[in-house]
Amino acid sequence: MISGGISCMENTITSKRKAYSAVEKAALIAAYKASGLSKKEWCQENAIGLSTLQRWLQHEKSRTSRNRYKTGFLSSRLRHNDQPASKYKSANAKLP
Repeated sequence: MISGGISCMENTITSKRKAYSAVEKAALIAAYKASGLSKKEWCQENAIGLSTLQRWLQHEKSRTSRNRYKTGFLSSRLRHNDQPASKYKSANAKLP
């Protein structure tokens, strides 16, 4: 024990990883992109780990590429006033 009743373990500084919300991450990514700095320079100026920024950018890239290739399939369920296509005998019949 050190004088004053504080142990050595309590006196050491521990760093905890900051948790960023999705909104914070998006704002930081936008700030990085607008800065014109390299990743390394921007991270040093903003006290963010380079690997953290790289992970965020990779996640953003994969998320946007997934959204780009999504297809817009419509539901096959009929609404109450819709009629099944089999009602129309001719292939050229107009659907409502």
